[in-house]
Amino acid sequence: MILILSDSTDPWATLVHREAQRTGGDVFWVQPAQLLDRILLNWPVVTGASVVPGMVVIDGHTIPLADLTGIFVRLTLPPPIELEELSLQDRDYVIMETTAAWLAFLNAMPCCVVNRPVPGGRPTILAGSPLLSQLAEEHGFLLPSSRCTSSQADAILQFSAWGERVYLKALGSHEPGMFLHAHDGVEQICRVMERQAVSVQAIPRGQRVTVYVVGAEIVATVLQPGEDLPQRMEMLSILSERCLGLVGDLGLTFAECQFIVTPEGPIYCLDVSSVPSFWHCPQEVQQQIVCRLVDYLFEMRSLSLHDSLDGPDGRSSARERLCETRSTER
Repeated sequence: MILILSDSTDPWATLVHREAQRTGGDVFWVQPAQLLDRILLNWPVVTGASVVPGMVVIDGHTIPLADLTGIFVRLTLPPPIELEELSLQDRDYVIMETTAAWLAFLNAMPCCVVNRPVPGGRPTILAGSPLLSQLAEEHGFLLPSSRCTSSQADAILQFSAWGERVYLKALGSHEPGMFLHAHDGVEQICRVMERQAVSVQAIPRGQRVTVYVVGAEIVATVLQPGEDLPQRMEMLSILSERCLGLVGDLGLTFAECQFIVTPEGPIYCLDVSSVPSFWHCPQEVQQQIVCRLVDYLFEMRSLSLHDSLDGPDGRSSARERLCETRSTER
């Protein structure tokens, strides 16, 4: 049984839900704004020498936590809960408590949690963190020259200085960035920077490669047309190995990676995104990705095999649990 936490407009969630139903699997879909209205969490507790099993109640249906094989998370924390009837102080309190409860729950669940949220947020730009930069280098990747800026003039200047070959990404965004082109690069920079600062990276000469990862597998590899290459380069098996190693060490189970394989051999990593772009993903590989996602979410696994970042089962002890996170009344 899988649980989807996402808005109804999310395309990946829509396809995962449809595929799960097509295969006959049990699936529940709850929108983030409905967390308090539709879900009741009862976590396992210790009573004497025994452990009372936990459960989740969705729309009145009681589901033992042990029956959940996967959770597909496409929500931001704090969740957009509607609490118009409460005072400002009460609303802030409820939102903070709900955020803490779901953050703890999703990090304590021993099943696979695709897009498991990280306390404090997950870094989104490899070059922006010394630790992530070192991690990329340890896996054999180079990082291109980059610059973070909130100035449109500065970004446009870098675009020109780097030969109008730039990868642009909004700071803090978990979605992939965009490859700018000479004919509309300045326009794209101005559009994105109307609302937020950006990271700009120089694009080395070579073959553009987009890799989609689900679990510990590469589901699809897309070779993008190269403006300066007479023909497509053959893919290196070492890229697949390095890519899976980097994605795994970043704690991701669903990712889109952007690489440049240079004719000389070095491989540059431009981006590893935890929210693959549905709208830019080639249609011919979308179904491959969704089918693998659904299989992964329905897989039964032991505690030692799931994707938690903090130990084999996401906590130091199986008995470290909390009680019910909300009452039956609201």
